[in-house]
Amino acid sequence: MCLDNTTFNSLIPDELVSTYGIPSYNEEGELDEVLHPTFKELGLHNLQKFGAVPVVTIESDDYHIVELEVSWRQGETSALLKLGEGKPYPCNTLMSNSEAIKFILENTSDEI
Repeated sequence: MCLDNTTFNSLIPDELVSTYGIPSYNEEGELDEVLHPTFKELGLHNLQKFGAVPVVTIESDDYHIVELEVSWRQGETSALLKLGEGKPYPCNTLMSNSEAIKFILENTSDEI
């Protein structure tokens, strides 16, 4: 998912908390609560699973590529697609892995 800065720093939609909420455990290792994260916090939580969240800057706008496991069946895809409604590409665009890789490569300089 290619998220603009505002969305990346905002809470995930309520309907996605059951899937992407971050579990918090007490000292006994029992589930204490499920935290409602921002997309940024979710990216940090999933660091070991998916790696770092790449940032692509186009002109002066940052876009964060957040990798997620998404299901049509569970409604996650529909909820994520709503984030991009009425916004120009690439703001809040749901992408396949190959589309995201192409987007990153096309918008990243080879210079270090």
